[in-house]
Amino acid sequence: ETMFGEALLVVAALMVVAVRGGGEPSGLAPSEHYYDCTLDHFRFDGDAPARFPLRYLTMDKFWQRPVDGVCKGPILFYTGNEGDIGWFYNNTGFVTTVLSQELAALVVFCEHRFYGKSLPYGNQSYTEEHLGALTSEQALADFAELLLYLKKEYHAETCPVIAFGGSYGGMLAAWFRMKYPHLVIGSVAASAPILQFVGTGVSEWTFYEIATNTFAKADKQCPLDIRQAFDLLMQLASTHEGLANLTKTFNLCSPLKNTTDATYLSAWLSNGFTSMAMVDYPYPANFMMPMPGWPVTVACEALATTKTTSGLLEGVAAAVAVYYNYYNTSECNDISVYWTSNLGSGWDYQSCTEMVMPASTNGTTDMFLPSKWSLAQLTSYCRGKYGVSPRALWVPTYYSGLNGQVIGTNIVFSNGELDPWSGGGVLSSSVPSQVCLTISGAAHHLDLRMPNALDPASVVAARNVEREHVHRWLEAFYAQT
Repeated sequence: ETMFGEALLVVAALMVVAVRGGGEPSGLAPSEHYYDCTLDHFRFDGDAPARFPLRYLTMDKFWQRPVDGVCKGPILFYTGNEGDIGWFYNNTGFVTTVLSQELAALVVFCEHRFYGKSLPYGNQSYTEEHLGALTSEQALADFAELLLYLKKEYHAETCPVIAFGGSYGGMLAAWFRMKYPHLVIGSVAASAPILQFVGTGVSEWTFYEIATNTFAKADKQCPLDIRQAFDLLMQLASTHEGLANLTKTFNLCSPLKNTTDATYLSAWLSNGFTSMAMVDYPYPANFMMPMPGWPVTVACEALATTKTTSGLLEGVAAAVAVYYNYYNTSECNDISVYWTSNLGSGWDYQSCTEMVMPASTNGTTDMFLPSKWSLAQLTSYCRGKYGVSPRALWVPTYYSGLNGQVIGTNIVFSNGELDPWSGGGVLSSSVPSQVCLTISGAAHHLDLRMPNALDPASVVAARNVEREHVHRWLEAFYAQT
């Protein structure tokens, strides 16, 4: 049976990354600014284009400013994701703290339109009549326009720019280099699933299979227990007594009333498990939710222990609590809450237009309830909610990626082995200046986070490769000027 609603909820939830909780305070607080940005870069009618305040952050503590038109330090430009830009700044210490000092660079973090404080129409931004301005193409044009403004404002016209980003921000960093190579000399695109689209050759099953494998690495029995628990959950959902038991077992704020509610519970559980796999960091972090180090291992241990003393579903409840309520800050669980209110609802709209990223489960090669992705059902949902229809082939047609062929030079694509999104990343390339790193024992763009003593050696090595190529790009640029 297809459970489209569940799949849509989980995949939409999982693309919203890195924005929950504080991050990695480095002592290098940025300055906040607003730029009066063009609202629609692709229309030419009217006397003057409409504009909106685009938020961006800068950090220039280590920057060697240009002298007499001669550049002394580059610009490191972070292409903002689907959330408040401050959260991304606080979770990208490798750029803000390490590379900024090493390269004597100006750091710029630009917020993505329709997220954080960059709302083109204020509190009316998410209305159907205004959401049409929310596209990746418009966001990239925002970045380009802001970059040209900053170069002029800082008298840095001769300074090279390197783009950085993680997850959707990593996709944008790669696309920024592809579409604006005259503005950006190279990009580091971490955990950027630019091939998680129709027509690229990536399997729709890979996302949930990798999540399952990450749990199996922690404990081979763990995904088997979770798979069995999902079946048991749906069996119990067929009776009023069973629904009451589920409500009690998972300590839900609102009682489950029918099988549809049970499906929402299943989606909530799926999100918790896949999110743990995604941010399975070796140290405590509050990147998406406050969690301990190696949360997947902690969750599997909780499941095994509680299963023995109380039962299978109680074990799964203990396991998912590692994601949703590890520090016991909530009295009950609200299964409609996947992430913080700091996020806008924009990604749901984007997944209804451009970001059509298939992900299916079969319950055999993964630990989840079977749920087949359907473009027809997605289209029905999107037409009903926003009055739009998704274009499944648009992203790989416009940016490249059809049949796995990705254009662009001077791009480092890094992917963590534990991260479910790595299956949609660029894992190999025949283009010499496309560098593909698969980082063993690493989760979602761990390489962009502040270096930590608990980082696996593979992550340290990956950062060194990224550093090496950034230096190489800069040396080549300066040699030509």
